[in-house]
Amino acid sequence: MRTRRHTRGTRHRIRMEAGTTLTELMLAMAAGLVVLGATLQALSYFQKQFMRQQHEVGQQQDLRLGLEVLEQELRLAGSGSLTIAAQDVVEFSANLQGLSTTVTAAAAIGQTDLWVEDGRGWDDRKTIVACWAERCETLALARDGQRRLLTVTQPLARAIPAGAFISLLNHVRYYSRRDDQGVLRLLRQVDGGASVLVGDIREARFSYWDENGKAVTQLALIRLVVVEVMMSDQGIRTVREISLRT
Repeated sequence: MRTRRHTRGTRHRIRMEAGTTLTELMLAMAAGLVVLGATLQALSYFQKQFMRQQHEVGQQQDLRLGLEVLEQELRLAGSGSLTIAAQDVVEFSANLQGLSTTVTAAAAIGQTDLWVEDGRGWDDRKTIVACWAERCETLALARDGQRRLLTVTQPLARAIPAGAFISLLNHVRYYSRRDDQGVLRLLRQVDGGASVLVGDIREARFSYWDENGKAVTQLALIRLVVVEVMMSDQGIRTVREISLRT
């Protein structure tokens, strides 16, 4: 009899202990899920922050490199090569590749072939300028340059003497424009081919100054170009002052 009571008591304690252990386990699992959820949420937040910071760093680097290219190309152009100077666009001509050569044999009126020292690396449809005795003639190439020959699209309207200096002339344009989603971008266009220099900006503005530090609009008077760009997310304004060679 005593043994049966003892056995029943033991079983009751086992059931009680088992029930308590299961409850504690469920509570521990619930707490673990809460901690896991908070951890995942924190990881997601830090991942978004990291990606945002990486995006900002990339934008800043693109802007810095882009403005360096703009400065180098504007310095190549010089003060007399600007063709458009507006608040949202600057356009100019420059020999970006540094290509130049010399005419080796006089070319007569109506001729399309120019014999030169070296015509390699000159692409078709590019604009070239031949200068001699304070005169310059702007021409377009009909085909890629050859070792000793450049061929232009139109017959010469005036004779070009031997010794005339020929250089490449690229048409360069920096401007801001919104894409289909309304995002403002700073673009670079060379001889008709455009590429995005910096995307997702709030503002890009050009201003022009003469040698006395006064704002001007006349192309011939411009000696300094100031570029201001503000990034959309960061609100950081970058200013670059570019002096033009005369």
